[in-house]
Amino acid sequence: MPSIVTVGKTDDATVTEAVKILKEFDESVSPQFPQLLRRQLYTYCGLYVQLQDWDAPDEAAAVARLTGDERLVALDRRLAGVLSPYDPEVENPSGLSLAERFYLWPGERLDDLQQVHAGVIVNRMETSAIPEVSRLFANLDATDFPRKMGTLRRQVFLYQGIYLHIQDFERQDSKEVIGDAWKESDPRFLQIVDDLTPLVPPYDASGGQLATRVYHWAR
Repeated sequence: MPSIVTVGKTDDATVTEAVKILKEFDESVSPQFPQLLRRQLYTYCGLYVQLQDWDAPDEAAAVARLTGDERLVALDRRLAGVLSPYDPEVENPSGLSLAERFYLWPGERLDDLQQVHAGVIVNRMETSAIPEVSRLFANLDATDFPRKMGTLRRQVFLYQGIYLHIQDFERQDSKEVIGDAWKESDPRFLQIVDDLTPLVPPYDASGGQLATRVYHWAR
């Protein structure tokens, strides 16, 4: 189940209009795409992050559907009228401001996406840090800690220096889950936070790290 993640700029006024556009589309058109399983929109310090989960063999197949169906292309055109690219100078061959996923655990499909809440942590990261960040998460995810925390799936993306750590949790608010992890002070959790800090510094030191979900639709 590949996730397509797009990133750009927004503000309170434009995100309200974007939510209106998405809600209208998902109520009327998205049911015609059985492969589209879930859409979420998050905001963070002037950024928007849109997550789409697809029932497709891989990311390339999902992108092909997004860029090959006129109804989906038209939706992107409407959104482009209210949501701005992160860097207008950067050309995107697919026409989408796609983040690159460089880490995934585990690989299986999630069930009952209506009950799954994603937590999105936003920081900065250089491409050179990908191997070490991947290694740190792989070591942690080889233990029982992710399931103890309630993590169903972990994905880490990079887009033009923006680091996106996305965790799916079942039936719990992500802020509560992460807050509980701090309270429990599991040494493994504290260690990876310490190890990641120099590799993924804050995107906005005054904004915290957790993005806010402003829209959610699931099949």
